[in-house]
Amino acid sequence: MSLAREGTATTPPGDAQLTVRVEPDGTGGVVVVLVGEVDLDCATDVRDVLISALRSSPRVTVDLTAVTFCDCAVLNALLRARLEAMEAGGDRVLRFRIHGMSVQMARLLDLTDTRQYFPDTAGPADDGPVPGRAAATEGGVHDRP
Repeated sequence: MSLAREGTATTPPGDAQLTVRVEPDGTGGVVVVLVGEVDLDCATDVRDVLISALRSSPRVTVDLTAVTFCDCAVLNALLRARLEAMEAGGDRVLRFRIHGMSVQMARLLDLTDTRQYFPDTAGPADDGPVPGRAAATEGGVHDRP
């Protein structure tokens, strides 16, 4: 799978389905929207999109509301992007946040005790919109069999 910095990309049929969109947030930053399943097969591409967004935008919000499956590979991608933000210096790490995560993503952060690395993180109960964009999807969250 290959993901562009902007636009939409999906995995081939039969593989885990992931759509990634990079959208302006209306305030000069960007929102990276992940929809579907994030696993080892696509986590490196997700990490690359996040790092590219951090290098080119003053603020990056990762919208995980519509992530239906995730494992530690996505956590590694998020932590690597956070490290990249820290290495960029200044307050860039404060301008990298997660918003609207799925119940499964919140559970992963809690189980791995990594939620503290994303202090602005909104949990699954947060229904507030990301500035400048509509909700990614509606419906329930499910685990992959």
